Amino acid sequence: MDTIVIFVETKGDEIRKASLELLCEGARLAAGGKFTLEAVCCGVLPETVKQRLLTMAPKVVHLTDACLAAYSPEGYAYAVAGYAKEVGATIIMAGATGIGRDFFPRVAVMLDAGMISDATQANWDNDPMTFVRPQFGGKVFAEVSFRSPVVVTIRPNSFSLEMPEGIKGEYVEKPAAIPEGVVRTKLLRRAEAKEGTVDLTEADLIVAGGRGLKAAENFKLLEDLAALIGATVGATRSVVDAKWRDQADQIGKSGKTVSPKLYIGAGISGAIHHIMGMDTSKVVVAINRDANAIIFNYANYGIVGDLFDVLPAMTEEIRKRKEKG
Repeated sequence: MDTIVIFVETKGDEIRKASLELLCEGARLAAGGKFTLEAVCCGVLPETVKQRLLTMAPKVVHLTDACLAAYSPEGYAYAVAGYAKEVGATIIMAGATGIGRDFFPRVAVMLDAGMISDATQANWDNDPMTFVRPQFGGKVFAEVSFRSPVVVTIRPNSFSLEMPEGIKGEYVEKPAAIPEGVVRTKLLRRAEAKEGTVDLTEADLIVAGGRGLKAAENFKLLEDLAALIGATVGATRSVVDAKWRDQADQIGKSGKTVSPKLYIGAGISGAIHHIMGMDTSKVVVAINRDANAIIFNYANYGIVGDLFDVLPAMTEEIRKRKEKG
């Protein structure tokens, strides 16, 4: 029986949403009898997280070492690759988050395995199994397969959060035995996001702005709308380069890749650099006064108009409907 190893990423006392989605998909596959599932954690594992994982995976493996107390690509790759090789894992998966993208290519090299990045779909019943990943700003979807083992990162919001019931997992604590000199990275400081802020890569709802907003202070129009609907605010590279927004808000090839259920883009022309970061959004609403803006080619709904008129009207209408219940 094939073994799936899922790297579980945590943040404080919470499991990252991307990892939860993978665990749900893995548990569903394991329930079908074709795969065995193992959830692997590195470093500090809070008791609350441990107990939750035991209801989501038949086996929870906690890899421990002094080097794993803080994240490092070398340490995490050595630990995960070593364990995957030990159990003969067929598929090793992680969410396509900043950490997953950072160290999983190292895992692939250490296992001499094929690497599939940013997949959005898996065809488990194919022989061999195939994974789908968007390319060229979503204009092409490639169906990729490799001989096992295969290392895969999956974009957040690609799988459902429906977890089979009745799982009672086994907990195993295992020393990673990382040799001295493997970890060369040293954590100097940690910058935390504002409390209550949902990371763009895991957000279900995103409102993003481009240079059409004209000034940094005009992003309040997006912030008001985002606060009303529970969305996260994003931005284009040109906006970040202009110092209107923090780099953590950047969506695009050199920023974050997002896959929300709803993406509202205001004042965004649709440069391919930006499109490559949001092309798998489920529903896209574009607001631009230029009827020929490229963003409309990727939108499910387009509003041709001045965003300074459209956004306040949209926000007020949503507020009225919420008040009415």
